[in-house]
Amino acid sequence: MLGPNGAGKTTFLKTISTLILPTYGDAWVNGYNIKKDEYKVRKSIGLSTGFERSFYYRLNGYQNLEFFGTLYGIKSKDLKERINFLLNLFNLEDAKDLKYMKYSTGMKKKLSLARALLHDPDVYIFDEPTSSIDPISANEIRDIILSLKDKNKTIILSTHDMHEAELLADRIGILNKGNMLAVDKKENLKRVLKKEIIKVKIDKGINEDLIAQDGIKEKINLFRKIKDNEFEIEVENSSEVLDQLIEKLKNQDRKILTINVETPSIEEVFINFVRNDKK
Repeated sequence: MLGPNGAGKTTFLKTISTLILPTYGDAWVNGYNIKKDEYKVRKSIGLSTGFERSFYYRLNGYQNLEFFGTLYGIKSKDLKERINFLLNLFNLEDAKDLKYMKYSTGMKKKLSLARALLHDPDVYIFDEPTSSIDPISANEIRDIILSLKDKNKTIILSTHDMHEAELLADRIGILNKGNMLAVDKKENLKRVLKKEIIKVKIDKGINEDLIAQDGIKEKINLFRKIKDNEFEIEVENSSEVLDQLIEKLKNQDRKILTINVETPSIEEVFINFVRNDKK
């Protein structure tokens, strides 16, 4: 989930986690109503927030996980194995005996994520899971999230990192001023901009007139010549143009060395939706 500061991302995540009640409307998580089945919702989710205040400062990392694991009803033997596994997964083994009050911001973030994984829930809700931590730790956390996806877990996360959204998300929601402007697969959101760039490198020089001929001319929004034998064209839908373009180059005795299609970035999509919402 993407949105500017103050858009309502954290409020939304708190609501579907049953931490706060909605002012109106309803929501279901893992098939459970957040107002009528809040206990079942809480049992089926793993939550990690950016406003963490529930850990006990005088307990160490291991003891904190042990406490919350007991609340989840995990058996003592299984809990010990699970905690050791998660401490290793998040590279916190050396800090397990360190009191929480002495944890760095990044270590606190990791411990919060480890707690979310304790009971192996079906749904994970992460509020900016890689904010305020170093790049190496951020990449480690992204790898863990991808491994959860591979296990068919449902993951709902908020982020300001467009690269992260591009890497992790199958579907993206764009929130602004408390309203969800769009929710769809990344590919479908990118098509809304109606802009794709076809980059071509050939063995001989070429002019725009040789490309922009009948049958394809009306589909080209912009032609840019990069070098004598390199050019790019901007189109709404590359799939409607590629075959014709390749055929025209072939008929003009041009050999294609490379051809690539670039779609809009998630950042471009995000900016487009938010700017249009302000108009």
